[in-house]
Amino acid sequence: MARLLTKFWLLERYLFGQMLTPVLTGVAGGTLLLLVGRLFTLAERLVEGSVPPLTVLRLLVLDLPEMVVLGMPIAAFFATMLTLGKLSGNSEITAMRAAGIPFSRIFRPLLLVGLAMSLSAFFISNVLLPASKQQIRQIDQQALLAQATTPVQYDVFFKTEDNLWFFIRQVDPRLNTMQDVTILRVDPLPGGKYQLAEVTLAAQAVWNGLEWSLSEGATHLYGPTGLSIAEQTFHRKPLQVSQDLAALMQPPVPPSELSLPELAERISRLARSNLNTQALRTEFHMRFSLPLASFFAVLISLPLGSSTARRVGRYGGVVFGILLVFGYYVVLSVSRSLGEVGALPPWAAAWSFNILFGGLGLLLLARFLR
Repeated sequence: MARLLTKFWLLERYLFGQMLTPVLTGVAGGTLLLLVGRLFTLAERLVEGSVPPLTVLRLLVLDLPEMVVLGMPIAAFFATMLTLGKLSGNSEITAMRAAGIPFSRIFRPLLLVGLAMSLSAFFISNVLLPASKQQIRQIDQQALLAQATTPVQYDVFFKTEDNLWFFIRQVDPRLNTMQDVTILRVDPLPGGKYQLAEVTLAAQAVWNGLEWSLSEGATHLYGPTGLSIAEQTFHRKPLQVSQDLAALMQPPVPPSELSLPELAERISRLARSNLNTQALRTEFHMRFSLPLASFFAVLISLPLGSSTARRVGRYGGVVFGILLVFGYYVVLSVSRSLGEVGALPPWAAAWSFNILFGGLGLLLLARFLR
């Protein structure tokens, strides 16, 4: 039984081995090319002396997870094309077919390699990449600390979990202050309606690291009929609110630095405040769709690599592959932008390129196997 199992997996192990070297070479080569492009963007800062050489080296190392994820689909496509071209050029596919081995069994190990690459890309995108992005931002902030600060925000509006609506004319994280603060407290009523209960106006609010303190203001209380029933002025008044308001004193963390649970939590929090979450929801779907690009790259390259290899030789599909990869990333970029601005639903924007090229791959594969 063990001998039969060994013979059964002999072909699969051989094809895995044939695929391994092109995959590793493709990932390494693609990552290196992308890092060279990143180095050009850091060269100016290196020459100016604003970033020391060791910091530049550290930034390049931290950029590795992103470059690996971006390079994986390209590596998967060309590794499959070159592997099939090599097998065809050496007449190995002809020999396998003569031995009664169907194309489906020849393709199966290559698809498993693509699936393994997609799972690796998912792990890197959602575990390693957010952590590296955070460290890159910390390095950039330290390098620019002397000449740049967190920008002042104007006309801030949001809702907290405790039914408080904030209208703030200016938020200055550098001074931990807010100017011209209006706070509305509404009470929920049956039927999904709300009733205005309290309005607080303050000239300034100060964050001391633990709580907010309002100064020079007044609080107006309203009755069930909507008329003001009392007014209380204050010189200074503490304000206990949720973390939504405390977060204004922190620089906004880009979505790329958030893990999947953190990204989902931010989407939920902003949705409760009736704020636009289109770009965040597109990013959330992209965390799943983009890693799968490696699998779909292998899927579409199987029929293309087999047919072009038989017609024009080992490297015959390379030129066509370059055009196809270019088209893939164009569609990806356009659909992502459409999703972020709201022209497409987030799920459609994130999955459209995989649906398009995956469907094309399945169609070509079905026609090839007929």
